[in-house]
Amino acid sequence: MVGDRAVLPGSGLPSSNRGVSEFRNPEGTLTVGIDWFSASVDMLAVLNELAFREGDSYEEIRQWVDFSPDNARVVALQIFCWFFAGLGLELDEVAGGGRFYLWRIKILNAENKFVGMIELGGENCRRADGTYTARIELTGDGCRAVAAARCGHAQRWLELRAKLESCDGRITRVDVCADDLVGNYPLRLAQKWYAQGEFDNRGQRPKAQLVDDYDSGDGKTLYVGGKKSEKQLRVYEKGREQGDKSSPWVRYEAQFRASNRKELPLDILRDPASYLLGAYPVLCFLRCVATRIEITKAAVDATWKSVRRHIRRQYGAALNFISKNCPDDQSLRAVIESCTSPSLPKWVTGDTAAHWPEIAAVQPTSKG
Repeated sequence: MVGDRAVLPGSGLPSSNRGVSEFRNPEGTLTVGIDWFSASVDMLAVLNELAFREGDSYEEIRQWVDFSPDNARVVALQIFCWFFAGLGLELDEVAGGGRFYLWRIKILNAENKFVGMIELGGENCRRADGTYTARIELTGDGCRAVAAARCGHAQRWLELRAKLESCDGRITRVDVCADDLVGNYPLRLAQKWYAQGEFDNRGQRPKAQLVDDYDSGDGKTLYVGGKKSEKQLRVYEKGREQGDKSSPWVRYEAQFRASNRKELPLDILRDPASYLLGAYPVLCFLRCVATRIEITKAAVDATWKSVRRHIRRQYGAALNFISKNCPDDQSLRAVIESCTSPSLPKWVTGDTAAHWPEIAAVQPTSKG
């Protein structure tokens, strides 16, 4: 045992410290994962995916949600199931008052512990273009529930990414943590990097603060950047914070926030390690874990099903009219192409077509 944590046979590392993410070095001493997540989504787009109150306008749904906490929870449950079904989480039975939104419904884990929330309702939840939004949030424990479900980082987080893209989801905050489990990159090294200007941005040195434990064993914390800025790095002695006064475990945790000037890309869910390294190049030791994960069949499945539902619901009748009035395949293709855009969706990669069943079925097979 190490403190109260079981040790994996032959690893020398606490089991609770391992399996955070597939972004790790071969030795398993460096891991990278997501430790906080929040986003706003087009609420009507999510409800359309689930065929909930089809035909109702934004305003009709807004008034219905605002009318009572019970109505708000009904809609929150739809959103919860769309994003988080199968993770071992559940939605609280009670809707309470929110801060920016009118209603807030907690997300709980199997131990009835708060691990996130869904917020919706009220006039202040409109985007500049009038889109009526809802907000989803997962704490560190909520993110770990995502990480523990199914198998593979790509399947877990890329599935969420695909669903966010299908309903105009915009990440508002995400925390990416890199855990040095054996202390090769201690906090004092981060202090040295700061003094040398390694965290400077365009010649400007960010503010920094050291919370010192005066060698009590409770753990020190170094903050680089302001808490409300677009990014802030926290370097702290995580093992000691957890109660093991001799633990070498150090965490580098970056908090990224969206702003009016800068949006957070959905691809941060695809490859948090590379994004962390890109924001702080001095953390070059992460290169051994910052390998870009290509889109997987699971992510494609989530995307194409969403796209098909949207096309069928919004344009199915029009496509039916076009197909019935084109005399042959060539003219049908010409009419369809006249309605297309020269750009491609952001979720398209080189492997997407191969995983899209209808497209893969009609593609010519290569002959050796």
